[in-house]
Amino acid sequence: MKKQLFSFILIGFFLISLSGIAQNKNYPIKKINGVEYYQYKVAVSEGLFAIGRKFEISPEDISKANPDIKNGLKAGQEILIPVQKKTVSEKSVKSITEPAFIEHKVEKNQTLFAISRKYNVSQDEIIKYNQGIEKGLHEGLVIRIPKNSKENSKKDIEKPTDKEIKTKEPENHQKQNFVTHQVQLNETLYSISKKYKVEVSDIIKFNPGSQTVLSTGVELKIPVKEGATKPTLQKKEETTTANPNPLIDINSFINPGELAKIKNSNRVIRIGFLLPFMLDQDKKDASTDKFIDFYVGSLIAIKDAQEKGISFEIYTYDTEKSEEKLVETLANSELKTMDLIVGPAFSNQVSLIGDFAKENRINTLIPFTSKVSDIENNPYLFQFNPGTDAVLEYANELFTDKYKDVHIIFAELPGISSMDDGKSLSEGLQYKLKKSKRLFSTIELSTSDVADFGSVLKAGEKNIVIFNTDKYADVSPFIAPLQAASKEYDVVLYEQYGWKNQSEKLKQTMYISPFISEMNTTKLNAFNQKYYFYLGKKVNAETPRFDLLGYDLTNYFVALYQRYGNKFADKIGTFNFTYGIQSQPKFEAVSNGSGFVNQHVYLGEN
Repeated sequence: MKKQLFSFILIGFFLISLSGIAQNKNYPIKKINGVEYYQYKVAVSEGLFAIGRKFEISPEDISKANPDIKNGLKAGQEILIPVQKKTVSEKSVKSITEPAFIEHKVEKNQTLFAISRKYNVSQDEIIKYNQGIEKGLHEGLVIRIPKNSKENSKKDIEKPTDKEIKTKEPENHQKQNFVTHQVQLNETLYSISKKYKVEVSDIIKFNPGSQTVLSTGVELKIPVKEGATKPTLQKKEETTTANPNPLIDINSFINPGELAKIKNSNRVIRIGFLLPFMLDQDKKDASTDKFIDFYVGSLIAIKDAQEKGISFEIYTYDTEKSEEKLVETLANSELKTMDLIVGPAFSNQVSLIGDFAKENRINTLIPFTSKVSDIENNPYLFQFNPGTDAVLEYANELFTDKYKDVHIIFAELPGISSMDDGKSLSEGLQYKLKKSKRLFSTIELSTSDVADFGSVLKAGEKNIVIFNTDKYADVSPFIAPLQAASKEYDVVLYEQYGWKNQSEKLKQTMYISPFISEMNTTKLNAFNQKYYFYLGKKVNAETPRFDLLGYDLTNYFVALYQRYGNKFADKIGTFNFTYGIQSQPKFEAVSNGSGFVNQHVYLGEN
């Protein structure tokens, strides 16, 4: 899946600062104690790993030659790079095996595939002699094309004319059957290939240029097997924001940790994203889709801010799911210079990032898990998912005020873990209701018996049923009995937010979550248009939407930084954020000297 899963190539969206091939001969050489060194000036946001890659030398060797950099690098700092000497035998072998080269200047939107086809050289061969280009090309980049065969003659190197492109047909095309396909909105070469059960390369073969630009309405010749029929095309959608050339290409690859600079002013906000993209996995991990969406939403928020004149430096790392991978990621020296770190996603990695944030005094947003260890003692942690406490307080207020006259039934399942958030909520709410002398009922359930909800439900009253678990699998056997009871009684199921995507549910449900139940339609439609414009595809309709979560949280912290700078913690309690679409977080300190937890939750009713 590596080099296939995803990428965010920010063409016209962000200016990507890619590490080019180091031209070592251009750097001055200094001789110390008989050893030659390149004198190199550190670029903005450049780390040891990036410099080592330029000079094909390990970061450890650079550190040995520069003892004073143990505490990190600074932009403009001059360091020494040991000159790597090659033996005579190595040079001789290179002169024998290395081919002659042609220099090619990359054109606008030109891909590695298109260049390889033009010169009749494999993509792997081009990558072999142009280190780093597998991460992406940009207009004006000069690369070396190995001239291995007679096919790379001057005649073949010259750019074909438009007429030649239109009239030149692949060999033996007379023996090939074709159907004509008109490109629809949101279609890609991949989706078209699946529709006709052909390879993408076969479509490109008979439609030169389609790998670079695939515009809505363009007709393609699709090679099909004899007897194959053309699929029925869906009706073309009408839209005023159609973008045939998405600016974020999910199907390409970019090395995590690559820097995107979006600079408009002297004030630069440096953000590091530590998310589990799982780039090194052989098979696609379905759970990564939501984290990709979160990242996309964040990038759209950054783009909005950039258009207002705010500057950014963005670092992105694939932290996968393990503690070992996160430890490896945190070894990157540039992370110590971040203004904000976003992530990681999993609770087993939180303690590591917490220690790192506290040691380096970096504000760190934990966007997903509510299991944030040491939040009470770490003023640099920001937990978005409020967990049980905020929900409990809201529920207690709800059932002693707005719903003070409804009948509450606590449905108790045996053997539920004390770590279950549903159990914590059920027990905590019962305690608070008893304390305020609020009446309620309980029913003891067993998985082996049919639940008799009729014994506790009250006719003529609204009955709200609250289970003592957040796991839908444990609750699902009781949905049918509740549905049967709802024909006679007014029954409302209190559901965990994650149950909303389940198909089997009661007609009436309620939930408490940090997500707005009825979003502002104008704001939502505007974001959806941006998403399509940048991604070239429709949004994922599941709730909660992780793209909106990334968008709202990034907007929140960008606004904080822009108004108060790095020292915003003292002002966060007075900051009123009302620009969110799906959520409008309100972070509050747990106690004196603690981290901050979002306390803004909402009631949803269906």
